[in-house]
Amino acid sequence: MNRQIAGMLVGLSLFSGCGSESQPASQQAVKPENTAKATAQTAAVAQPEPAKSESKTQQKPTTAATSPSQLNVDAAAIQKAEEFYLRGMAYQKQGKLAESTQELTMAIKLNPQVSRYFFHRGSAWADLKQDASAIVDLTKAIEMSPQNAQYYYTRALFFMTRGGAELAVKDFTKAIEYKPDSHSALNNRGLLFATTGKLKEARADFERVLEIKPDSIDAMNNLGFALMNLNETDKALEVLDKVLRRNPEYLNAYDNRGLVWKKRKEYDKAIADFSKAIELSPNSLKFYRQRMAVYQLANQPEKEKADAEKIVWLQKLAGLNERLAKAPEDTELILERAQFYLASDMREQAMKDYAKIVELTQDTGRGYYIRGALYLEENKLDRCIQECSRAIKIQPQPEAYSIRGDAFMKQGDVEHALRDFERAKRIDEIVAKAYLMRSKSYKERGEHEKAAEDYERAVAIDPSLGPGKLDKEKTAGKPVIRPIQ
Repeated sequence: MNRQIAGMLVGLSLFSGCGSESQPASQQAVKPENTAKATAQTAAVAQPEPAKSESKTQQKPTTAATSPSQLNVDAAAIQKAEEFYLRGMAYQKQGKLAESTQELTMAIKLNPQVSRYFFHRGSAWADLKQDASAIVDLTKAIEMSPQNAQYYYTRALFFMTRGGAELAVKDFTKAIEYKPDSHSALNNRGLLFATTGKLKEARADFERVLEIKPDSIDAMNNLGFALMNLNETDKALEVLDKVLRRNPEYLNAYDNRGLVWKKRKEYDKAIADFSKAIELSPNSLKFYRQRMAVYQLANQPEKEKADAEKIVWLQKLAGLNERLAKAPEDTELILERAQFYLASDMREQAMKDYAKIVELTQDTGRGYYIRGALYLEENKLDRCIQECSRAIKIQPQPEAYSIRGDAFMKQGDVEHALRDFERAKRIDEIVAKAYLMRSKSYKERGEHEKAAEDYERAVAIDPSLGPGKLDKEKTAGKPVIRPIQ
């Protein structure tokens, strides 16, 4: 199946102890034939990956299954249909699935006797989550070409992603019947057997994969999982050790081996393997949960508590990420996550979020003064002034002036600070202090009238800076600050 279906499967969590967050067991899918390398290895979840094609020739026009009645189709219509088909396939490669279905529909109207037209349109419908249309087309393709292994395999993947395990097993079995060396079909059927507790059948499928493809460490890992659950822990360790010798960073093998050690009550070794899994996948809730459970069994309450706190932290981060996935350009949400990272001493991640805010607010400059506020908090005053000045250049805003004023104030540049506070129309204790400081400066220079004026402004804002009894009549009618219009 094409890359969009692959994307769905990358996020699939199987049930009954094969990788769901509620279950500790996990395994890694064997990569099917002619499939692009997976973009990421997820947190020890059993994840079958779809094949784009069981045979490279399946997508070529010459592989179309044509019934005798096709001879009645006009030759010009056949040629035109093929043109629509080729455009439809080109659109699929570009990820333009809706356009692809339109082209393939035209091909089918001109020549409804070609099974691959239905097959590829069905695949596109599946990726568009138009399930009813997808199953109709995929089934039609199978009816027209009942011995095509790829068609059964693809429909099995469709069922697998929709929770139809029993139907998927049947289709994988048919795919294996017509293509006995399909290691991807065998692996995925094995995964489904494992998720439904048919561990002996799963073991047989994984062993068969290794007969076909002896160097598949994914199949070895899956076999280790099955052996563990069959309580053949010695054999499971032998297989999983072999996986890790071949690839010392194979995440799921550490997970599975940790579970074997836990089953054998060798807790230190289990903790070591789960810790390595966490090192390779630092944001995995699952591995922290599994290590926490072992800490509890090993009577290490402080470490158990630390993992429990980390789990809470990861859940909060997951919640933020989930909200951002729905609103990826919500600058308030991005800022919330940035501040969450900062509170956790994860400045690098926080700065990426601040940079994203800057990118999203280029028209207003808001991102610059938001980042300026961070630099102010970190006492990086020159950087703060620079960021706020950028924001002001794009669009003068009170917030930018206010933050820049605070930076000037910290630098002892009272004159520039007050200029920015006045532009921000800000009145608070810091502004009062600035007036008081300038008043003293005026007094030292002998500019007593200006000194008195600033002093009265300071005391009017914050009476605690002046005498106990302020002569209100003297200050009546005088502006507290002089906003620049």
